[in-house]
Amino acid sequence: MRTLAPILAAIAVAFFAAGAGGADGGVVAKIDVGGQPCGVAGANGSVWISDAQNGELIRIDPATNNVAARTKLDPTPCEIHPAFGSLWVVTQSGQVDRVDPATGEVVARVKVGRVTYDATDGGGSIWITNREGRTIQRINPATNKVVRTVVFPRTGKPAGIAWSSGAVWIGDDYGNTVYRLDPRTYKLKKAVRSGGAGANWLAANGSTLWVSNNLSNSVTRINTRTKKRVTTVKVGSSPVNLDVVNGDVWVPCDQDASLWHVSGSTNKVVETFKASGNPAVVAPVDGEVWATIFDAGAVWRIRPA
Repeated sequence: MRTLAPILAAIAVAFFAAGAGGADGGVVAKIDVGGQPCGVAGANGSVWISDAQNGELIRIDPATNNVAARTKLDPTPCEIHPAFGSLWVVTQSGQVDRVDPATGEVVARVKVGRVTYDATDGGGSIWITNREGRTIQRINPATNKVVRTVVFPRTGKPAGIAWSSGAVWIGDDYGNTVYRLDPRTYKLKKAVRSGGAGANWLAANGSTLWVSNNLSNSVTRINTRTKKRVTTVKVGSSPVNLDVVNGDVWVPCDQDASLWHVSGSTNKVVETFKASGNPAVVAPVDGEVWATIFDAGAVWRIRPA
């Protein structure tokens, strides 16, 4: 079972080359940041990278592709979620760090569960998954406090999390089902079979939810209004933390060192990028795709075809 902890330990150097896309696709910049870059997000005119090795948040100026600043974080940060005028940085040290993107400084540290994996926002709150703690927690951004903890089934481990159609959706690192959490009643139920095994990472775009089937080398599109699967698309080996860019889904596959671009209108593969190592996390920034390359100490800027 591939989880975030092994990913943090095993991702290798990657050098992308455009595949099935056109001349407009490709890597347009490689920025050396050092350490072990993991999470990535755009906010306040900058691109932000978390360094899992050094416990830092790195600020990149996209106008120059240079590192502009560094901020100390709690140990082993990864996922970054922009919401409520802040960056919410998930760490694996029992803290979520809230950062002001205007200054790059940590303004609050929220005590949470064990080995936090992912974050999303919805219903006026921040929601996180604690993989090893097997819990989902709701954070009030007005008080920076956990206001509710929901226990995940013991047969699974919560991984990716997303907000769609008025509810919280959670992937199961151990199973083939996506769960739905009602934010009013806190009822957690199996909602949709993912169409594959290891239904871990999620990305939402309106009522469309994309799921990485980590053990089945595929991604599945789900309509969260109808709670039905729409389609399943084959991608590379071990798809992980996917994201939506310009309505399309981008999927990093960490075992065969590939990045896949799937159309949100046709559900077909548009282009692929090959690598000599493993891409870790992708995120949209102003219509472009930014990908962290963990062991290379670098982040890549990619222009979609």
